[in-house]
Amino acid sequence: MSPRPAVLASAVLACALLAAAGCGRATPEKLLRDAARDMEAGRIEAAAGKLERALAAEPDGPAAADAWNRLGLARRALGRDDEAAEAFARAIELAPAAFEPLYNAGALALGRGDTTAGVRYLRKATDLDPADTRALLLIGEHMTRIGRLDQAKRVYFEARKRDGRCAAAAVGLGRAAMLEGQLPQAETHFMAALEMQKDYPPALYDLGVLHSSSEGLTDQAAEYFRQYLAVAPNGPRAAAAAARLAGETPPQTSFQAPVPADPGRQVGLQWRQAQAALAKGDREGAALCALRALEAARAGGNASQRGEIVARALDAFGDSVGVLLEAGEYHLEAGRAAEALPIFSRAQTLAPDNPLVLLGLSRAAAALDECDTAVLSLRRLVELEPDNPDARWELAALYGDKLGMTAKGIAAYREFERRFPSDPRASQVAARIAALEAEEF
Repeated sequence: MSPRPAVLASAVLACALLAAAGCGRATPEKLLRDAARDMEAGRIEAAAGKLERALAAEPDGPAAADAWNRLGLARRALGRDDEAAEAFARAIELAPAAFEPLYNAGALALGRGDTTAGVRYLRKATDLDPADTRALLLIGEHMTRIGRLDQAKRVYFEARKRDGRCAAAAVGLGRAAMLEGQLPQAETHFMAALEMQKDYPPALYDLGVLHSSSEGLTDQAAEYFRQYLAVAPNGPRAAAAAARLAGETPPQTSFQAPVPADPGRQVGLQWRQAQAALAKGDREGAALCALRALEAARAGGNASQRGEIVARALDAFGDSVGVLLEAGEYHLEAGRAAEALPIFSRAQTLAPDNPLVLLGLSRAAAALDECDTAVLSLRRLVELEPDNPDARWELAALYGDKLGMTAKGIAAYREFERRFPSDPRASQVAARIAALEAEEF
């Protein structure tokens, strides 16, 4: 007996539906949806497997860039950093104007100690969204951690310029000031963060640390630690806050520069890679390797090796602002302002509004009594970073103490005192103004 027409029609329809759904096969779209659910549920390994299967089926599909980015996150969570870097690179290749893959690649590079690559990725992410501060804050935290406080402050000032109520940037500036021993200035930044965001946990914890730094657990310090625990009982510093309230002093591990593994060998390795990249015509990649070599030389502390690699890098990459900055700072730290000044001048021609270039140029020029150059650089730096106390203080000193421009010097000192009343240098303002007024008469 032949099947009834209705039954036959139903069977045909069922087969058609199965065919449309891949006859039960997991399509790339379904794998991606399932992977997203696995990631949210913490099933990272399962998510990675499904993402890999989806991308194997459609490596360049419409959702491939996002899938590669998610796969990078999953691989990083699983400790497969090399594979994570490859996934982020593939996502960036497919979507070069997407913020997230660049941000994640930068975070991974910084986490692996590759400052040059990390900052390069994060700077590209920053350029994509002028209102976003996440990439800047990540750079600032890393620079603080490795002791590059000038660079940390630069990006925190930039973040505050983008978002005047960025509490994280205010805390970052406070931590830099605290590490420099500028405790009143640090307190001002932490209190500003609390004005921007009430009960902001990092500011509360850091105020507790600040108040206990010289006299142990004072009543005020204890109160800040209790407030922190009240608003962030499961926060990243909850255990440390509880330990401090119990009278213990946990070891400070948050801001310690990592000890480089055989930095001398890293310098040679990165320089050889730079030469190889140059030979292939990859100048951008070569400059990146040269910067890594310079960073390794700085971290290694071998002055002779650092000097040699600075000279080589200048000769090969004299058009790289990063290389020029490293070279200028090297000579300035060694007291060779005459060598530093032309290097910073070249960098300023290439990057007129780079705050680090302007700061280095002003300091080298001031050391050589090239006061016009120093003043112009500091005035531009003040325009770019109006909340930078160092720039304003150095400008006031140049006007009043070196150039004898009494009125400008007094005005600059008064403006400094108005803007930064808790800065330790503010207590010197009255005496400096009095000295300038006495010289005038």
